[in-house]
Amino acid sequence: MDTPSVIAVGIDIGGSYTKIGLVTVNGQILASERLVTAARGNDAGPFLDDVMGRVRALMAAAPVAPIGIGISTHGYIDDQRRGPVICANTPALRGVNMRGLFETEFGLPVTVNNDLTAHALAEYHYGSGRGARRFLCMAIGTGLGAGVIINGQALRFIGGKAGDTGRVIVEPDGPPDVYGARGSAEALCGVPGIERLAAQAYGHSVAAHEVIRAAREGSDPRAVQVMQQIGRYLGHALATLCSIYLPDRVALTGGTAEAGPVLLEACRRRFDELVADYHRALAEYAPDFYTGVEIVLGEMRGETGMVGAAVEIFQTQAADAFARRSSVAAPQE
Repeated sequence: MDTPSVIAVGIDIGGSYTKIGLVTVNGQILASERLVTAARGNDAGPFLDDVMGRVRALMAAAPVAPIGIGISTHGYIDDQRRGPVICANTPALRGVNMRGLFETEFGLPVTVNNDLTAHALAEYHYGSGRGARRFLCMAIGTGLGAGVIINGQALRFIGGKAGDTGRVIVEPDGPPDVYGARGSAEALCGVPGIERLAAQAYGHSVAAHEVIRAAREGSDPRAVQVMQQIGRYLGHALATLCSIYLPDRVALTGGTAEAGPVLLEACRRRFDELVADYHRALAEYAPDFYTGVEIVLGEMRGETGMVGAAVEIFQTQAADAFARRSSVAAPQE
């Protein structure tokens, strides 16, 4: 690989793990690290010190100096996009001004995005969302939620994201999620939902990642059955969300999407059973406005959050460069 001319640091803080990487302007990862997101208590200091230490080490080994740092974190982001204000899975980060902290520490531009928006930005610019007019990226991992891009712009309806899409109710009176919403898409499709179904299928506890791997490989009919049910739940949730956002493309991303075609095909079938006629009718009524929706697997795999976190850093640099060129080219009075 040729030495990149422009890179940024991407930090993806998830409910279970945090990923840190050097990202090129072409969306490639030069180097990365993963650590446990140890932010479930009241003190975020040790975790953030660990993250900043790893960032310093990556920057020291970088082929060129990074132009900025992009941070992706789950939960509701404050209006100034400094950090999360609601984050049930990482309560220690609530109210932390991460943008200010990292700007002070590294002296570089820093952007903070909700993780769902970051996933969507990565897939839209570098992956399965390229060319879509209205793009919905469904991230499924510890939790669940969707980011939405409309005509190239991230939809930040509330909390830095396109609403709390994980709270769509799929199975009334079903199990509660981390916020207590019963039968939500997150409760059913997140890691706890997979492990609940797996315990029923196997008669003992099984880790979600093992079920996902076995389903992808087709090596265990019980794992396939569990992930097919997760796919049906996803199809139900998307039937509601797509009627709101009307995307022409939906991508499934996150660790659970690694189950692959088993998950995707079950999701598509359930979606079609519920709303295929509706979307076909809209496409017939106004084909220039809407052509229907396709559901695909994301292309970015486990790197989506890191890459998406860096997108705005690159966009800001490009905008600044354009402004400088325009200023130089402007006729003198």
